[in-house]
Amino acid sequence: MLLFYISYSPQFYRTIRLDRGALGLGFSIVGGFSSPHGDLPIYVKTVFGKGAAIEDGRLQRGDQIIAVNGHSLEGVTHAGAVAILKNTKGTVVLTVLS
Repeated sequence: MLLFYISYSPQFYRTIRLDRGALGLGFSIVGGFSSPHGDLPIYVKTVFGKGAAIEDGRLQRGDQIIAVNGHSLEGVTHAGAVAILKNTKGTVVLTVLS
């Protein structure tokens, strides 16, 4: 008899505040409504070696970004999510599902 164990890690919401500095937020995203792979949530694709995300240390590859400064990303295109992130100045408050 073969037994398979599924590793389950509970998901949880958290709020991450990043102060956009000269190096930017320091992460890229993937997904979005009408993406080439279908309608997907917005996820963190890469956390760069420089920028607010790496300095803070909490944002991880694979985190789903639910909202930016209270603005929901549900149903937003990839380009729309990029625009929201780029146009948000100063402190950026991310609601993420990890």
